[in-house]
Amino acid sequence: MTAPDDVWQGEGVAQVFPQIEASIAEEQAFFDVVRAAREDTRELQASAWEAAGNPKDRARLKANADADTTLGPPDEAVAFLRIDTEDGGCLYVGEHGVSDATHDRLVYSWRAPAILKLRGATHEDTRGVRRHRRYETRPVNEIGQLDDLVLAALAEQVKELGRTGPEILASDEFLQTVLSRGRTPEMQTIVQTIQAAQSDVIAAPADQLLVIQGGPGTGKTAVALHRVAALLFGPLRDKADGRVLVVGPNPTFLRYISRVLPELGEENVVQQDIGRLMLGSVSVSVSERPEAARLKGDDRMVELLARGLSDRVRTPTEPFDFGLEDISWRVSLSADDVAELLSEVDVLPYSPGRTRFRTVLEQKILTEAHRRQRADRWTRSDNRLRLRPGEVEAAVERIWPQLSPAAFLRELFGSAERLLAAGGSTLNAEEVRLLRRQAAPRIGDQLWSKEDLPLLDQVSWEMSGEAPSVYAHIVVDEAQDLSPMQLIALRRRSATGAMTIVGDIAQSTGHWARDSWDDLVQELSSPLPSQTVQLDYGYRVPRRVMELAARLLPVAAPGVLPPRVVRDVDRGPRCHEFGPEEDRFEQAVRVVREHSSNGLFVGVICPDSSREPLEKAFAGAGIQWNNADNGGLASAINVVSPGAAKGLEFDAAVVIDPQTIIDAGPHGERMLYVALTRTTGYLDLIAEAGRVPNLLQLDHVPSPRNSPAPTSARPAAPGPAVNVATRRGGDRHGQPARPSARERSIAFHADAVLDLLSEVAPEHLWQEILDEVRRRAQIDGVNGEGSQS
Repeated sequence: MTAPDDVWQGEGVAQVFPQIEASIAEEQAFFDVVRAAREDTRELQASAWEAAGNPKDRARLKANADADTTLGPPDEAVAFLRIDTEDGGCLYVGEHGVSDATHDRLVYSWRAPAILKLRGATHEDTRGVRRHRRYETRPVNEIGQLDDLVLAALAEQVKELGRTGPEILASDEFLQTVLSRGRTPEMQTIVQTIQAAQSDVIAAPADQLLVIQGGPGTGKTAVALHRVAALLFGPLRDKADGRVLVVGPNPTFLRYISRVLPELGEENVVQQDIGRLMLGSVSVSVSERPEAARLKGDDRMVELLARGLSDRVRTPTEPFDFGLEDISWRVSLSADDVAELLSEVDVLPYSPGRTRFRTVLEQKILTEAHRRQRADRWTRSDNRLRLRPGEVEAAVERIWPQLSPAAFLRELFGSAERLLAAGGSTLNAEEVRLLRRQAAPRIGDQLWSKEDLPLLDQVSWEMSGEAPSVYAHIVVDEAQDLSPMQLIALRRRSATGAMTIVGDIAQSTGHWARDSWDDLVQELSSPLPSQTVQLDYGYRVPRRVMELAARLLPVAAPGVLPPRVVRDVDRGPRCHEFGPEEDRFEQAVRVVREHSSNGLFVGVICPDSSREPLEKAFAGAGIQWNNADNGGLASAINVVSPGAAKGLEFDAAVVIDPQTIIDAGPHGERMLYVALTRTTGYLDLIAEAGRVPNLLQLDHVPSPRNSPAPTSARPAAPGPAVNVATRRGGDRHGQPARPSARERSIAFHADAVLDLLSEVAPEHLWQEILDEVRRRAQIDGVNGEGSQS
């Protein structure tokens, strides 16, 4: 592997770079040289404005120097990684690139495409890399420790000891130290701990539709945000229109991730939640019925809205008379004359079409007036004929009414007649009834739902023919829940179809919950190539927590494997059960106080039905808490609904009434899966005795000492069967019903057992191992009542 350029061979530079066997002292000497070069550059840039010839140029150059972030802050360590290649080269990698006075590169930015490629090296695919040396530094620019990862030695360990990926990462003390740090109300960067698979995703080509599928704690959001920084450093850097849009599911999530890109030096990336992106001039103040909400997200609404808008232009059936200033006679246009004018402009969008129609109507009136003058020998010809604007506008309004998107949608949904006409064969009578609602007397009084926003966005585009803003690349996080209409709105904002889509199918809930990414990719209709990548390793959620949550997957998302978790904490999940005479919220108060007193960042995930009594209990106990559903996170205690918790992380998660979360909707197991996986440390369940979900009986949680297999290869612990018989049926396109939940669960577990066997034993022993497992299970009574269906 050849380095990006021969930095270690340049004149003078070769004397600076330490040898591969360099000690901490020798590495520190190099760090000092680089920092001196960086600060010399900073001083030179800071004073360059003084040489400008006039005050205006000096002011401009000084402002540019003050705003420059390419060198990073003065107290930043110059590097965090050294990459040694098999051909004798070495490259130092830092948050920012550094060159010396002769422009020889001393340190590369982590965002450089070649660096990202080399960071993707593994013991299986070395890419010409011999060693990664990582530096643990302390202020200012002082090396504390070195950590060497020699790929050949790692390959030998894997070969001799059979170590797996999770085991390798679990033994990485540098990584584990970073992962064990406490959470904060804002997501942190992962520049120094980017793993090989993550690096390849970050460096993936810009011109594609890239889907990143990753379970809880896999770092998919951080990877997507670091990908933005890499794209702006590389492919999008020199593009005049290289703007990037980052879209999240809600304001809370956006505030949680909002500082990552600025900390990476990207201050100008537009970050919006999906609702505010399309908000326009209305505010959301009402919730839809589930059936109506799903219908409004259906892509059939595009045809409905287009036809409804077209129906507002009326073909005239009667003639029109127009007066002119200082003229006693009037100009008459037949219905056919006006209809012919309409046919000239009907290919234009609604608003430009209306403007053009008025213009051609005025021209027609004046043409007829001049013709009348020439024909009437008693009338003096006057080329300065003046129309009466009020009459023209009244005629235009009768034929082609002026509408705002909000006014159009209010009137469409307020009229059964208009809905039926626009619906045509697209909607049936029941669907028209779902959309029908009473129109408010005034547009300012109309109530809007979040499902109305994509419709208003669509109408706005239909009227103007112009997208509000267009971006070179769009990143969409938690995309698994988006409706077709929301996806169409995003597609409209993409200049080329280049997007990065991020999410987890196992966490897909709501009206458009999906079991694969296929329909989403199809709806986005990107002309560019598309690919889906899987992030397999879980870095955030502790292993025992993930093992517990993974029991839900065979029912919640059959076929989706949990992440292969690389860390654990000193205490597994706890379940606090209360009896009929006990107060569940007193239990919650006690547990929350325990975590808060230890300085932990706490998330209380609570179903809507328990929210009010929980808040009263907190108030009575004097607990200060933050309502995370309203768009922000506090540093101590946060109460959040399961849906709004997606993408968030807490040191400790307290889940209230897990069975109620399951019972609250059609995707309850997925909602509970979300709730359980919000912690990077401790998990507590508050549940009524006898109402702990069957799959979460904590006495079945395996000890980490007795669980050598990777999480992704291990089936869930056995438990009583869950009745999911009411979930039969085809999809919305009339496809045959999927296999039953039981069949999918059995298939999932069979695959998991085979995966486990393939990792721990040679194939010729599989049958004997399975026979022995069956024999032991019979002895232990596992094949008794609990395993019957």
